[in-house]
Amino acid sequence: MSADVLLQRLDKVQKSGRGWRALCPACGGRGRKLSITESDDGRLLLHCFAGCPAGAVVQAVGLTLADLFPEAPEDDKDKPEDRRRRRRAAREAQWGAALEMLDFEATIVAIAAADLAAGKALSDEDAARLALARERIDGARTVLRDLQPWRPSERFVSGEAAA
Repeated sequence: MSADVLLQRLDKVQKSGRGWRALCPACGGRGRKLSITESDDGRLLLHCFAGCPAGAVVQAVGLTLADLFPEAPEDDKDKPEDRRRRRRAAREAQWGAALEMLDFEATIVAIAAADLAAGKALSDEDAARLALARERIDGARTVLRDLQPWRPSERFVSGEAAA
């Protein structure tokens, strides 16, 4: 994917050095917290200075982490094992981003729960942030639901492994 596809989905994009700065679609705000750089090999590198994981950033604009990498060369496209390896690497990157998101948003939920347990009412701002945490947790859960659960192999179930 070229940088243009991503940049068109971002707000307040501004050229900065070798790359661009934009509003982070994951955390919002008024400042250009998101840095975007295109590497020499075509990869898009993202960094949110507020700490949003790259997976959350691309998910907020309807893309995946795999979209940040250039297409494989033509000679690699015909090899099924290479396609499987690339798909697995992209899924694992998404899983990592989803887990980071869950970790961060769980902290927000825990803070809100502690306030509520202490009898404090949530302000409108806190309630809105809690709602955003819920949306992000739901998004991360969607990514993680694609995990294939471990199942014993047919050989193991038939008792061959015990022999």
